[in-house]
Amino acid sequence: MSKLKTFVAESVSPEDFYNSRWEGYVVEEIVRLLGGRTLYRIVVTPALLTDAIFLAASNKCDVFHLSCHGDDTGVELTDGTELSWKELADAFQKANPMPSALILSSCLGGDQGLAQAFEKHKRQPKVIFGTESQNKELTFSGACISWPILYTDLVKRGMRREVFIDAVKKMNQITPHEFVYRRWDGERYLRYPSRK
Repeated sequence: MSKLKTFVAESVSPEDFYNSRWEGYVVEEIVRLLGGRTLYRIVVTPALLTDAIFLAASNKCDVFHLSCHGDDTGVELTDGTELSWKELADAFQKANPMPSALILSSCLGGDQGLAQAFEKHKRQPKVIFGTESQNKELTFSGACISWPILYTDLVKRGMRREVFIDAVKKMNQITPHEFVYRRWDGERYLRYPSRK
């Protein structure tokens, strides 16, 4: 099995940078220590995010992990720029190849709005992974506890559907963040866990 290639883009608030809450850096170290390959960049503006997406594509990264702040309408970058779900999906359309998985480490990074935005485009990642909790923001400590579970499974077992499902189950047992896994079926994203 080939090594997992992960690109980590960090775009947290200036206050988070000042207080050393660099969750993306933690993810980079975890993937590296597990034996995967990883690239890490700080992306403070939309232009740098675009550069990061192209760099990830040129390195044929399997995973694009974006650490930032967000809500049910989109994400916010370090410079205060707010990108809607559509704008974020637009930013990936020229990436060739598209990463297989988009891991969005932000509040509501697994929101159905992101999946719907990608569904309206010609190109989609096979997986979107993030949180959906409206009531519990994704904290720095929650992220640092949760992401090692996912990346340990991805590095050791590969990017298979059952690996993502197992990771969601484990992550949701130890945190209140309501992680979700969305898988592209050729026409739309299927959500796990499914809605009750």
